[in-house]
Amino acid sequence: MKRQQLTLFIGLSLSALSATTLSTTAFASQASDPQAVFHQAYQSYLAAVKADENVQQTAKLAYTSGKVVYGKSDDNTANLAINYAKAIKGYGDELYEQRFALYDEAHTILAANHGKQSIETVDALLGKANYTTSAYKAANFLEEVIGIAKTQNNPKFVADMKLEAATLLAKKFSSKKYREAKNYLEEADEYYQENLPENSLERIKADFLMASFAEGRKRYNQAIERLNRIVTVFDSNLNFDHSAELTAHSKLVGLYEKQGKSEEATKHCLAIAQMVPWKESQEQTPLYRVNPKYPVNKARFSTDGSVVMEFEVDAAGFVKNPKVLSSEGGSAFEKSAKAALEQWRYAPKFENGKPVSAISQVQLDFKINR
Repeated sequence: MKRQQLTLFIGLSLSALSATTLSTTAFASQASDPQAVFHQAYQSYLAAVKADENVQQTAKLAYTSGKVVYGKSDDNTANLAINYAKAIKGYGDELYEQRFALYDEAHTILAANHGKQSIETVDALLGKANYTTSAYKAANFLEEVIGIAKTQNNPKFVADMKLEAATLLAKKFSSKKYREAKNYLEEADEYYQENLPENSLERIKADFLMASFAEGRKRYNQAIERLNRIVTVFDSNLNFDHSAELTAHSKLVGLYEKQGKSEEATKHCLAIAQMVPWKESQEQTPLYRVNPKYPVNKARFSTDGSVVMEFEVDAAGFVKNPKVLSSEGGSAFEKSAKAALEQWRYAPKFENGKPVSAISQVQLDFKINR
């Protein structure tokens, strides 16, 4: 039986800082009207965070009303700006610019009040690094963060900030800052392996990123070793399933298939199947897929096509007996779709604790860039 001794929140920042709380002067008992407005707005924000509803709207109101109360140069204004930046949802240049401006405002205030090398500025600097469109600026902000961490006489904090930097650079600027990301990651990973237990959150995060770097360089065995370690940690330490374990299994399916080791992939297909129930009402998501080749004889006519296929997912997750239900564009698309689908892998259906064969469908669309 798995022992429950591992606490994991994979999606959270490693930063030990939380520059988002207000000072104890926030709610003076003799409040003026602006203070009363802010007090209500901030309480609404806290309630929204707890309920996970309307967080962005309430964070904005708390920020704008708080700025009236505290002024443009107070730490509380900086912290409210950070709260609002974190609450903004969505993608796009305009939203990125909005977030960056808020983090920049917070950084300017905190650096003026505490010094540019103060630990209070770290959260704002990380935010600026995350939302700048410049790889050069992002790298500089992160270098500042690591420099500040080094002043704290806390080697783990330095390693955490290096992992944070590696993750951000790899996610957003890998083409321009690959070497910096890799160096930061290797330094953080070395510290973690020497000083932290194998079931620590930091080591698991580092393993995921190390596996990603290894896969990118087609060093599949190195990536597999890291991901198998994650799976082992979860199997040994948890008596429940976790999304990170699911992710590791899924990545292992793809890596083994890339090496032509389908049988090795099977045990991970089965592990996923036990964790994720088969849903008859929706199209199954493949764990590994090969994109169909666009037929050469169709390319010169710029013809689009689509193929709807029915197939069996056997007890090991292999695709069997694919057949065309309908298609548009001709038999060439059907042939290409069938050849690709036969290489896919799925998590099989489980019934009464055992894997069984099941029927699924998929639509493959063929479009050529014009």
